[in-house]
Amino acid sequence: MAEQARVQSIEALNRFRAAVAEFGDGARNALGGIDIELRRVRDWLEHEQPRYWKSQIKLWDQRMAEARAALHRKNLQRTDGFVPDVTQEKEALRLCKMRIEQAERKLASIRRWVPQFQHALAEYQGRTRSLADAASIDIARMLAMLDRMITALEAYVSTAPPRDHSGMPSALPPDPSSGPPETTS
Repeated sequence: MAEQARVQSIEALNRFRAAVAEFGDGARNALGGIDIELRRVRDWLEHEQPRYWKSQIKLWDQRMAEARAALHRKNLQRTDGFVPDVTQEKEALRLCKMRIEQAERKLASIRRWVPQFQHALAEYQGRTRSLADAASIDIARMLAMLDRMITALEAYVSTAPPRDHSGMPSALPPDPSSGPPETTS
């Protein structure tokens, strides 16, 4: 005796399909968001920060030239018996030197970090590529397979069961090799 398919709930398959689709969308959105953020950090590290610290070096270089000129002017005010107070000018010059050294250290640090970041980024992208492929290609294939299954099951459920000679649903279709059904009188 052939067994009938026992379809318990096509709705459960529909809910599973919806959950798979939601997972795929969520995974793609998360990976896309991370990629956008990583590009932003890369641009910041490779372009914005070097430009900023180079401009700081230039700015403090100009201020140091101004501080030297101010110190030189103040020293020119020396006369016999008068020594001008150059404490502020020397402090301004020291501050400028300190700011230039700080900006140069920051720039050197960025130059060291850029290759390390690029290496980490390439490693991340290599490791997440299979997840990204699964979230787009494999999920699409799975959804198509589930659609086919749901369609086939719905078609199966919508067919009427075979009837026997009395018009009642039959578990098995009549065997055509056994000849016509016998009738009792």
